[in-house]
Amino acid sequence: MAELYCDICGKGPVRAQILLEGARMLACGRCMRSGKILHRFDDEGSIKPRPAPATVGGGDEIVEGYGKIIRSAREKAGIPVAVIAERIKEKENYLKAIEQERFMPTIEVARKLEKELNIKLVEKVDKVVAPSTSGKAGFSEPTLADMIERKKGK
Repeated sequence: MAELYCDICGKGPVRAQILLEGARMLACGRCMRSGKILHRFDDEGSIKPRPAPATVGGGDEIVEGYGKIIRSAREKAGIPVAVIAERIKEKENYLKAIEQERFMPTIEVARKLEKELNIKLVEKVDKVVAPSTSGKAGFSEPTLADMIERKKGK
């Protein structure tokens, strides 16, 4: 099975899926700091790619700007984070991190927040995109990371 390579620099192994300027990308340990981490893969060896889906299916996805939506609804209702955390049985610090978009809530936590605050955080996704396996160890074309390093060097 082919090893996955970073969509930004072309090196491996992939350590996380990140959101960078609205695009979901696979990133190595160095490049994953470039965007918001959506999912961190375990450090036990390389990641095995999933086969592309046979049909375009639907799935659940957290909406963009989820932190602002949660904070706005909570403040509008006049409820402190501690109270929401107690009601949905989650840690207060975890909910604060979600509001600041340092962490993305799981679908389960998002559903609890939707119910508690009467908001919409989870949407159906019509298309499923398979991860890129096109990177190669001998990749020599300039990458986004190379361009950033060049600009910093000036």
